[in-house]
Amino acid sequence: MRRPDWAPGEPGRGGGALAVAQGALLALSFTLPFSIALTEGALILGLIALSVSVARGRRLTIAPSWLLPASALLVACWLVSSAFSQEPASSFFHVRKLYALLLIVLAAEATREPNVRRRVVPLLLAGAILTTAVGLLIYAVSVTRDPGYRMKSLLSNQMTSGGVLAGALLWALGQAAGRRDGRRWIYAALLIPLALGLVLTQTRSHWLGAAVGAVVILVALAPRWWWTVPVAFAALARFGPPRLVARLYSIVDPHDPGNQGRLSMWRSGLDIIRDHPWIGVGCQDLLALYRRYRYPDWTFESGHFHNNFVQIAVMTGVIGLLAFVFWLVAAARQLLRGRRAARGGPDVGLAASALAVFAALLVSGLFDFTFGDAEVVYQSYLAIGLACALLASQEGSGAAAGGPQP
Repeated sequence: MRRPDWAPGEPGRGGGALAVAQGALLALSFTLPFSIALTEGALILGLIALSVSVARGRRLTIAPSWLLPASALLVACWLVSSAFSQEPASSFFHVRKLYALLLIVLAAEATREPNVRRRVVPLLLAGAILTTAVGLLIYAVSVTRDPGYRMKSLLSNQMTSGGVLAGALLWALGQAAGRRDGRRWIYAALLIPLALGLVLTQTRSHWLGAAVGAVVILVALAPRWWWTVPVAFAALARFGPPRLVARLYSIVDPHDPGNQGRLSMWRSGLDIIRDHPWIGVGCQDLLALYRRYRYPDWTFESGHFHNNFVQIAVMTGVIGLLAFVFWLVAAARQLLRGRRAARGGPDVGLAASALAVFAALLVSGLFDFTFGDAEVVYQSYLAIGLACALLASQEGSGAAAGGPQP
């Protein structure tokens, strides 16, 4: 396969730099499931290349939407909160992670070309299968010495691994449900190791996120099969190993130490919000602050509050929380528009998966700070960028045909 087939760029000024950006995005897709360092490197290279293409005269094709002002407002709130934080240096250092919002722009520009767009998911799944295979081997060795071992593979912890595998599962499911050729069975087969790996991470929040995302895909693409999701949970509860069954039932047990600790932590978070209601306390690690506010029934400590909404309200106050909600609405709007743009076309499975990945982030973010977990939230940025690319491709096709613009 020749390089132009993978990263064709565009004719004219800035087209060569765009090809580099496209290649960087494809590299990012492959490395995302197993190495944040390589992912960050690919993202930075892609953004530099995209900037060079613009400097050389290429115009950005991402259409104006609520998403750009919503992202700017979100960043502004984090910066204002940091400026008034008691630890401004540490807070500003943590704000740096918001630069990754530019992955949306990179994905929107690089994947407007259909051949690039349709390679993103296969590459991401190749990386996910790699990390799953290594994780299962490590698990097979480790569980004999430590029966309580939870799979984490090449990633830093079980929560991150669970989020990555939940996203990969949804990308594969969208292809399996949305394609109409023989490759759908390849994607269906990938669901087995990905689901096994996700189950063995024992990350309950990502179990729930994957379940909701799977229902989103099945309702959109194969509504007669949505019932398979609750049946899979029921089968795990009835026939799974006792340790996994106990983990599953603990989701609804208020006396489970993890659940109790979260409830206690959220009460502490509400107390902090009452004391710092408007712009919050800053974006630094919050462990020391939590220790001052924690209740006697705490069961574990953390530098974040295991809930996206509580965490962002503590960091940036009510104003920052409203900005975050506005950003979520703007992102969901783009994903829904992308889903409509792809309807009936070859990207229908990709668009449904993109919406499902975002839904999974929202659900898992009720129980963990997923907006701060790069490997997890990057999949949502990628999903939103793909939806923007679908919209841009639709507009370009309409203009070329002389048809009405959406």
